[in-house]
Amino acid sequence: MCDQTEYLHAQTFISTHLPRDPNGLRVTLTFAQSLDGMISRTGQALALSSRQSLLMTHRMRATHDAILVGIGTVLCDNPQLSARLLPAGEPLRHPQPVVLDPMLRTPVDARLLTGPKDDARLKMPWIVASPSADPGRRQRLEELGATVIIIDGVDGDGRPRLDRVVEELERRGVEMLMVEGGAQVIRAFMRSPHLVHRLVITIAPIYVGAAKGVPAVDTVLPGIRPLAYEQFGCDVVMVADLQQN
Repeated sequence: MCDQTEYLHAQTFISTHLPRDPNGLRVTLTFAQSLDGMISRTGQALALSSRQSLLMTHRMRATHDAILVGIGTVLCDNPQLSARLLPAGEPLRHPQPVVLDPMLRTPVDARLLTGPKDDARLKMPWIVASPSADPGRRQRLEELGATVIIIDGVDGDGRPRLDRVVEELERRGVEMLMVEGGAQVIRAFMRSPHLVHRLVITIAPIYVGAAKGVPAVDTVLPGIRPLAYEQFGCDVVMVADLQQN
């Protein structure tokens, strides 16, 4: 359940700043961070978003066709990647979960695999891997219901190239892709600003500290052109464009 006024606020914000484009797939890169730029604590999850900004995030999930995270997020947070916080009577539309998992380390008991067996509205994940992934792991994950997508093009670290991943998702019918994290995935998309159509950052009024925190960005910082700021609860949400250097 959620407050109707808060939901309408989130709905208006999303429809205004994250429109669909009939000309091709659009990528929304989004994350929540502390005032000192941290998105998590080292080795553990960190709740940053207020109730109101979390509602906005779930509304954003519901308007995207797919939501992408890295294997680190799956191992640390064990997320479902669903759109739960919607008002009663709102048609529930969960996004397609996508996991960047080069070596197929997704646990067989991950909620992404077990959740759809309890709730038919949830979708089994697409797991994106490199050609060197273990065939036995691929078979096991596919037996559990996952779709394993092998991307031939890899970067210098053996990870699937993001441009090839985006192309493959578009080929599979994805028009709106929401990228949520974790840190390695966020940084990878930040280093590829030509792939990102909108940046949405939720800024929470807390400090984490550099000694304990994991920053959202590293030394590679693209230019940012802010488009709008909006307050959700005690958080401030910024919508921006990434500028190619």
